Amino acid sequence: MKHLVLLELMRKFKANEQLKRKFKIFLGVGLAGLLLVGALIIWAGVATIQHVAGLGANAKVQEQVRDLKTEIPDLPALAKAGCWDKVQSLLSVGVWLEKPVAANLQSLKDACLSEEP
Repeated sequence: MKHLVLLELMRKFKANEQLKRKFKIFLGVGLAGLLLVGALIIWAGVATIQHVAGLGANAKVQEQVRDLKTEIPDLPALAKAGCWDKVQSLLSVGVWLEKPVAANLQSLKDACLSEEP
C-alpha cells in the first residue's frame, strides 16, 4: 500500500512543473547554504589555530610561562611533592572523561592542599 502511495506521489510530482522548479530552487539554496556554513567552519578553525600559534610564539607569553615555572616552588600550595605533576596530568581531556569531575577535583585537592608537616 505504501509503495502505491509513493508511486502516485512521484507521478504527480513529475507532472507538476512548478513543483519541480520550486524543488530545484530549494536544493540550490540548501546546497549554497551548506557550502557557506562549511566554509565558515573551516575559516573559524584556521583562524583559531593561527591565533593560538601566534599566542604561543609571543615573547611576552613565553616570559610569563618561564616566570611561572620559577615561581612555582615558592608557592606553598604547589610546593608539595606531586602537586605539580597532578596538575599537569589533569590538563589531559581523557582524564576528565574517564573519572567524574568530583573525583578529579578531590584528587587535586588531596595532592595540593592537604596539610601535612
